[in-house]
Amino acid sequence: MKHSREGKVIALLVYVDDIIVIGDDEEEQMLLKRNLALEFEIKNLGILRYFLDIEVAYSKDGIFLFQRKYTLDLLAET
Repeated sequence: MKHSREGKVIALLVYVDDIIVIGDDEEEQMLLKRNLALEFEIKNLGILRYFLDIEVAYSKDGIFLFQRKYTLDLLAET
């Protein structure tokens, strides 16, 4: 996690070969992605929809996390 002097935050979340870059400074996010691309082969998949079987939904009230698909799959199995 990186904190700027202006109080802005950038976080890099990594799980095996999946990465999420989040924060409140778009310019700093782009800089981080460019620097990562110099060292690694990366793809920008756009707006986050799923991560580790967690669905991500966006609204004017904030960001919501759901495990609906995981739950339905689990119920179907049993």
